[in-house]
Amino acid sequence: MSTYVISDIHGCFDEFQALLEQIQFNPDRDVLYILGDVVDRGPKPLNCLRFIMQTKSVHLLRGNHEDMMFDFLDRKSYAWERNGSGPTQTQLIYEATEKERDAIYKYLRKRPLYKTVGVNGKRYFLSHAGLNPQAPFNQQSTRDLVWNRKDFYENKALPRHICIFGHTPTMAIRDNRDCSVWFDEEHKDKICIDAGCVFGGALAALRLDDYGVFYVKSSEGNFARYHFDADQVVAEVFATSTCPQN
Repeated sequence: MSTYVISDIHGCFDEFQALLEQIQFNPDRDVLYILGDVVDRGPKPLNCLRFIMQTKSVHLLRGNHEDMMFDFLDRKSYAWERNGSGPTQTQLIYEATEKERDAIYKYLRKRPLYKTVGVNGKRYFLSHAGLNPQAPFNQQSTRDLVWNRKDFYENKALPRHICIFGHTPTMAIRDNRDCSVWFDEEHKDKICIDAGCVFGGALAALRLDDYGVFYVKSSEGNFARYHFDADQVVAEVFATSTCPQN
């Protein structure tokens, strides 16, 4: 059994399937956590949702795009329309039946904001965007967990967990064209796995058992803008070190 995490698929179904094939994902043996933002921007969000809902060993957390979807449906905000919702809206309206559409909405509304897991003696906190490092854990808001950026990844996070997150593409964290999985070498308590697939980067998977990192290049045609230079030394340090304690 292996435990994998992927984030920010954003409708890139072909890359998603290619990545599952590369890691030889076996739904009867392995577990996969997807850290939100399955929908929007990319070409096949409905295919992504169908596959995830039909595969019991795949566990989806809520991202800011799923959150915007429900704010839109509940008429709280129209930000979803301005953030790449076109493919998702079109496919839900014209390709899904009413019964399937209702099942999708019901499923997505039940998705948790975070998950804690243990693998090989290490403890992990999984969420879409990290958390608010200035707030007690029991006071974290939805916005903290699905929208946070620099306030999270530039500061120390949880004392006894390694945080795995997406939301901010790793090339934005580094401010360069390297879309590799980002290991926080300063605090050694967080890892970003959003390699910016829908923006022309790659779709990444991290295997928590041994910190194996896997990539499938984006088919968006802009990959020349980005590259991945996975630093195996950093990954091995995370894999062999003990979990943060303070």
